[in-house]
Amino acid sequence: MAEVFPEKPKISEVISIVAHQLKNPIAVLKGYLEVLISEDFGGINQRQREYLKDALENTKRMSRIVGYLLDVTRIEEGKYELKLKSIDLRKIISEVTNEFSDWVRASNCEIFFKKPKKLPLVLADPFKIRHVVENLISNALKFKPLGRGKIEVSLEKRNKEVLFCCKDNGIGVPQDDFKKVFTKFYRSEKSMEVDPGGTGLGLYIDKATIELGGGKIWFLKNKDQGMTFYFTLPIANSLKH
Repeated sequence: MAEVFPEKPKISEVISIVAHQLKNPIAVLKGYLEVLISEDFGGINQRQREYLKDALENTKRMSRIVGYLLDVTRIEEGKYELKLKSIDLRKIISEVTNEFSDWVRASNCEIFFKKPKKLPLVLADPFKIRHVVENLISNALKFKPLGRGKIEVSLEKRNKEVLFCCKDNGIGVPQDDFKKVFTKFYRSEKSMEVDPGGTGLGLYIDKATIELGGGKIWFLKNKDQGMTFYFTLPIANSLKH
């Protein structure tokens, strides 16, 4: 009698299992490192503090990668869900730009947020749309030019949508790679030189977040230098019948 073997799991299933198994140990490790840095259980010297901070940053990076992998498997399985709410996109962008202020200064960069005085609330998942904003602005920071970087973020109401723009003067994307930008694991040669630790998953997840929320995401090459990334989100009350 032939031996029956169970069906081999799909790669996405293996990734999901591994990511879930890593999630809790990484969270525990992150907690321990934060406690040690806080010196709640005793003092540490400067070298120990530097090592612990480096370990914490790498642990946070591992946590982000695990989160990306889980999101990718959910997208591919049709299980990526959004918790849509009426939110103020201006507030989220202001918070993100403030959080990036030290990084902006250290990078010899300027960031300008052209915040409109009045803007309707949009319908989006507040947690996931924040990640989209963080990813687009952080990409502009990572891939700034050798000289002074300049990033312009703006919001504008257009009919029943709000348009987000993030313009930079960075290294840009090679024209031959335009069709690959929102695909999984895409990374240009220049981007790998600047940020060898990147995953190439951020824009893929951003696209799913925006499109599942009823919006669109795209980019254009600037006439002078750099790129501008755009996305739209529906105005909250525009979906009422």
